[in-house]
Amino acid sequence: MKNLLKRFAADEKGTAYIMAAFAVVPLFGMTGLAVDYANAIRTETQIETAAQSVALHLAKRTTLNPNIPAADLIAEGKGLMAEMVKGHDLAYDVFEVDPSSGLVRIVAKTDVDTYMMHMFGTDELTVVGRKQAQFGRRDVEVAIAIDNSGSMGRWSGGKRMIDAAKDATIILMDAASDAMEDFDNANLRFSVVPWHTNVRVPEEHRTDSSGDDAWWIDWEGRSTGHFNYLAPYRNDGGMYFEMGSGTNRDHWQNHEPSRLVDYLPLEGDGNGVDLDALRNLPGINIITRRDVFNRFTNVEWAGCFEHRHGDYRFSFDAPNETDGDSLFVPHMAPDERDSWSGRNNYISDSGGDTRWNKVDTNNSTTEEHARVMNTAKYAGAPGNAWGLGPNGKCNTAPMIPLTDDRDDLEDTIDDMQANGNTDLTTGLSWAMNTLTPWEPFAQAADFGEAEKILVFMTDGDNWPRSPSDYRTSYTSLQYPKDDLLDNNLPNRPSQWQANRVFDDASKEFCTSIKNLGVKIYFVYFGNPSSAATQIMNHCATSSETAIAAANSQELEDAFRKIGDDIGKLRLSHYTPPDS
Repeated sequence: MKNLLKRFAADEKGTAYIMAAFAVVPLFGMTGLAVDYANAIRTETQIETAAQSVALHLAKRTTLNPNIPAADLIAEGKGLMAEMVKGHDLAYDVFEVDPSSGLVRIVAKTDVDTYMMHMFGTDELTVVGRKQAQFGRRDVEVAIAIDNSGSMGRWSGGKRMIDAAKDATIILMDAASDAMEDFDNANLRFSVVPWHTNVRVPEEHRTDSSGDDAWWIDWEGRSTGHFNYLAPYRNDGGMYFEMGSGTNRDHWQNHEPSRLVDYLPLEGDGNGVDLDALRNLPGINIITRRDVFNRFTNVEWAGCFEHRHGDYRFSFDAPNETDGDSLFVPHMAPDERDSWSGRNNYISDSGGDTRWNKVDTNNSTTEEHARVMNTAKYAGAPGNAWGLGPNGKCNTAPMIPLTDDRDDLEDTIDDMQANGNTDLTTGLSWAMNTLTPWEPFAQAADFGEAEKILVFMTDGDNWPRSPSDYRTSYTSLQYPKDDLLDNNLPNRPSQWQANRVFDDASKEFCTSIKNLGVKIYFVYFGNPSSAATQIMNHCATSSETAIAAANSQELEDAFRKIGDDIGKLRLSHYTPPDS
């Protein structure tokens, strides 16, 4: 027996089993902890998911209608939480709804029974879900620019395209408004800009409170483009600045409008004309655009503008008193050669001190050029203008800047008519002008304080009229044949060449607009050409906002979808940090 006990004491074969038996207990506890912890994490995730959904829902509800009592929203939220987290009794350390700020805070918790850990004295694990949500109430401003060119008089899907555009615009406004109908504090405003080669600004928006012309309109000649077709002249009627190559024709036919800026005395930074220095030049005679309109007893300025010049050509910066080129140049179509064959002839070329008769009449091109450039003919006594007159094709329905007055908006839409040629640059720029918080309108909110949307609709390519001649072809970029944008055009550019210049300018305006954070929906009504497709894709903010509508029904569907999208922009969601 003694030897047996010694052998048993010395035998080490069962040590591992004994040690393993002791180790089973903590291993079993760790496995149970992992199982119970995973179950607690699942429940916590469920609570947090529910809290996030409910917080978002209540934040949106109270932002849409801040008059709903907070207690009602809290009760609604707790009911939703109970449905989403079934099998657990939820308690709340925090459940707050602040209608004034739209902030919702939820801190929910519950106890989760353990499966294994209770054998080690832990019967429950407490899990907590914390979520906050808030929606900012943002204004929405929408500029709608509708093509009113003559091609919009065509028929599509049983109605004229211009009528389809009118109907679609109403649909867009209705859809956006319906999407926001529960907003007690909504601020949704629209502007409507009918355009072809011109846009008309209503009189009440181009005068100040005393009825005088607004300060931002360049009536005096401070812009470097103001005198391009009203070049100063001498006492004998000849051109003041000898800009030709030396002929016996007073250089009228050699005048290049793009070069005049090299001869005018300029402001210190070059962005405008130094009028005092100009008027003090010896023997100079100056006629401004205001003088031209005052020359005629049967004409009043209709309210169209050209694009700005110099560094402000493609800019939407605010006009200012120090830079003449920042001012807006009133549209004034020059009198063209005496002829009724497609020209805007409204005054005799032989009026005033003109020396047009020095032109070689055997060369019709130089004769035409000379008569258009001859400023002195406007210096005669007051009288009636013939034909189109200095307003030219300024005949669109007056636009309306941002407003929530549906009656005024619909009146503007009803007044739209199809006529004129196509200049996308004019529609783009003046639609954007309604979205800036400064002149010429200044109704818009500051950038960053409102969602700004530009909806642009056209049915065709850029198509300036008669670009190789002075034949009722004056545009917002002045005469295409004079190549004021320095595109190396020939003396008599083809229609295709002129169209491409306007295409490039359209893209430049779109780039400037998008750089300001404005979302562009570009809608092409019809079957776009390759050039039109390129403009559409360049201008639209994304592929989703570049829309080709083949017919009237597709146009209405597109505008309805845009209206729905706009309605969704009313709320700006963000989640503040948990506290």
